[in-house]
Amino acid sequence: MISPSMALAEFTEQQAANRARATSEIDRLKRAVIAPLRHHGIASVEVAFDGCGDSGAIEDIACRDASDIAVDLPEEFSVCVEEDGAEPVQTTLKQALEDLAYAALELHHPGWEINDGAGGTLEIDVTAETFMLDCKLRYTAYDDHYTEL
Repeated sequence: MISPSMALAEFTEQQAANRARATSEIDRLKRAVIAPLRHHGIASVEVAFDGCGDSGAIEDIACRDASDIAVDLPEEFSVCVEEDGAEPVQTTLKQALEDLAYAALELHHPGWEINDGAGGTLEIDVTAETFMLDCKLRYTAYDDHYTEL
């Protein structure tokens, strides 16, 4: 039988490994999307997500050029995502952006799709190469009042 302290140590070690793996995946995806976005004249991207009731999804990917005019995300443009010690993976720019948003959500807001869920955006400033996850967590609250009569 495993002791509680050993189980906790194993769990903590596994969580740290999962966090490191997710962080590495996010970094690879961030590097993979910047150059193709620039190539297509895209200055900013907003990846919108919404979740509740034990499901969630990317709802929209909106792109804008330097003049803040909406532009289409190229559908068939493929990007190469480098894998540590493995062959690079080819995927579409759209899929790489979705994978990036899902990975960021799982790392920073695991369970974002459960119960009341969460909604928000992953905002990418291509020029500055910054990525901001804006996650609005929802919850149900009750305000109970007891009055003796």
